[in-house]
Amino acid sequence: MKKFLTKRSSIEMLFVVIAASLGIYLGWLWRDVAAFVVFIFIIVHPVPIKWLAIPTLILLVVTPIFLTLLKQEAIAEDLAVSAYYFLVMSVMMGIYELQGGENKRA
Repeated sequence: MKKFLTKRSSIEMLFVVIAASLGIYLGWLWRDVAAFVVFIFIIVHPVPIKWLAIPTLILLVVTPIFLTLLKQEAIAEDLAVSAYYFLVMSVMMGIYELQGGENKRA
């Protein structure tokens, strides 16, 4: 039977748990903690850039709707911040892919 938790996956899981714990300890908003955990997870397990670009585009389209049509400035601000987080992660993954990161990962 194949081992479920290898040494590498245990260390990767530990990074994600530490990231979540750090965000909670520092009193971040749940959105910021979730973004930080996703950020750490993506560093540990690189994903194709399209998986990050799609939520970015959706958030960028939805933000003006909440701002102009629904007059929900607080929600629009949260969506804009989340879009920025995904944009930063998309750019990082784009750089990783341009450097041939998919082929180098062992």
